[in-house]
Amino acid sequence: MTDDQRPLRQGQAWVRRGSDDTAVFNPDTGTLHMLNPSALAIWELCDGETTAEEMAVAVSELTGVSLDAAESDVSAALSQLETAGLVRFAMGSGS
Repeated sequence: MTDDQRPLRQGQAWVRRGSDDTAVFNPDTGTLHMLNPSALAIWELCDGETTAEEMAVAVSELTGVSLDAAESDVSAALSQLETAGLVRFAMGSGS
């Protein structure tokens, strides 16, 4: 992943929110994924505009974890979401 790539939610996933976890069904692959609140927040930030770095800064500010830890967590979550077919990486506008 490079700095100009921006995660974007894929397809027409169906979302069902529970008290502790959220189920996301990917009809393209026929798979169901359980997201904890942190993973859900990161997935919802996958709008094709927000960079992974911007996500990490937000996570760090909201949770009080170090930026290094937030970057690691965001990177891991994005990798898992990409593997699950729930996100892809769009090229940024070059700004």
